[in-house]
Amino acid sequence: MGAEWRSIRVAHSLGGIRVVNEYGPPVEILPKAVNGKLASFETPTYAALYSMSESIGLPILGVEFFTHSGQFNGKDIPEWRSFYRANNTVWGNAESARLWSDIGTGAHKARNGRLWDVGSRISQQLKVCGWRLKELSDSYHAQLVSVSEDKDFNSNTRFMNGYTWLCYLSIQSFLIDICILRDYLSEFAANFVFDRVESKKHINITTLSGLKKHVLNNQELEDPIAIELNLMTSDMGWLKQLGDYRDLVVHSAPLAQAERKLYAITKKIEIPGGELPYICCPIPSNPHKISASRANGSLFENFEEQFKKYVGAGEEENDYIDGLEYCHEVLGLMSCLANVLGSRSPVKPQMMVFNSSNIIGDVKISNR
Repeated sequence: MGAEWRSIRVAHSLGGIRVVNEYGPPVEILPKAVNGKLASFETPTYAALYSMSESIGLPILGVEFFTHSGQFNGKDIPEWRSFYRANNTVWGNAESARLWSDIGTGAHKARNGRLWDVGSRISQQLKVCGWRLKELSDSYHAQLVSVSEDKDFNSNTRFMNGYTWLCYLSIQSFLIDICILRDYLSEFAANFVFDRVESKKHINITTLSGLKKHVLNNQELEDPIAIELNLMTSDMGWLKQLGDYRDLVVHSAPLAQAERKLYAITKKIEIPGGELPYICCPIPSNPHKISASRANGSLFENFEEQFKKYVGAGEEENDYIDGLEYCHEVLGLMSCLANVLGSRSPVKPQMMVFNSSNIIGDVKISNR
């Protein structure tokens, strides 16, 4: 058993819930159930933790791995990986970051400076976005712990405390960073995936909007990746919606003040033996519409109506989506897109090998 259980794992689930597995089959769920009892189950094998958690209704968004003492005493950070059951690989974000790191290494050996530069930036930004998701989930957990033991914890109660602001701040940070990644991938696509007409080759494309204007709008393109990107950036496409969220928080208003005062919302989920508390931080389901109404002034024409929207009076559940679930989903989609684009790299990915040729100075070996 000791050999199989290679690490202590803290799996992040919806709304701030944690699924904790130490060295062995017992698994605890935090925080406590609504009835005050600690929910638990056993996983028959190390690998079965994720399917066991999903089987009781707790999807896995990401996992922290603790493998050595430094990660427990604060000298090192745990390994973090976002988790995607529906994708070809559950560790899609981490594997995509590794792919682009290897592309950067291959480009360096091929002395392709532009590819080395953009490939290294893509790899770094994939890691950044993965960590931003962890920070967001941690903010949710702190928010949940702050209210989970209240005696009057009921479903669909709107509330706000000091942690609520941190949740929305984390959502905004994620949206900004993932759109930086979007633009890095667009820069790669414009320079290494698609042929560009002679008159456009001098244009330095570094954003999705530039890619769409100068490359994707060329009707002669029949590349399957171009077709997919056109669908993704159409009015109903996920890249278009992501851009609308980013533009809303950067150019119009913070998410927590985009259309109304966005509170956290208490939720409960049924699992075998009881109910677990969790939270939702709603973000507007129509970011483009809100940005447009702020830009043309229609949101401000009737102060009473504006104020009602601001405090959330009469808000329907289909008016919003959960911020954590959306960010988790869009990171998976972006990681898949990065893998697809990476398959068109003009150089072969190569793993970095450390030896006397690329190590400068003395190296200290840790005994951890």
